[in-house]
Amino acid sequence: MRDKHRLTGKPLRPECFHASLLFAGYHGRMRPETLSALRQAAATIAMPRFRVRFDWVSSFRNRGNRPLVLSADDGVSGLIALRDRLVAATIDIPGSIPAGRREFTPHLTMLYDEHDIREEPVEEVSWVVNEFVLIRSLFGQGRHIVLGRWPLRG
Repeated sequence: MRDKHRLTGKPLRPECFHASLLFAGYHGRMRPETLSALRQAAATIAMPRFRVRFDWVSSFRNRGNRPLVLSADDGVSGLIALRDRLVAATIDIPGSIPAGRREFTPHLTMLYDEHDIREEPVEEVSWVVNEFVLIRSLFGQGRHIVLGRWPLRG
């Protein structure tokens, strides 16, 4: 895709690939009790493993950059269901961001570029989701610190 569309953005490292489900707040500004409450809420989620499938690529319009993302029409219902459970479990936690009010488009960001591309189909990329994690994203550093990890069960 990068070559085909003459994009110059550097691809994200595979260890940084993730499908964001909700934004809970800024870790550096988060009170310890808020982080503890988020961990406790995440531990209450009961859901079976599921397969996620992405089969479209496009650019999101964003301030100053255009994320190149994998997305899907079908194949992301498990991500939507998991997000719904996480929002319900965390919506009333003081100090966290009320993520339930934000628009949600399941996607996986592959790179950032100054140019965008139109949506087009690609060969399916899929995997079985058997856990979810709470991460601290070190903005601009291309690194994530895992703050919690929970298996899908149920």
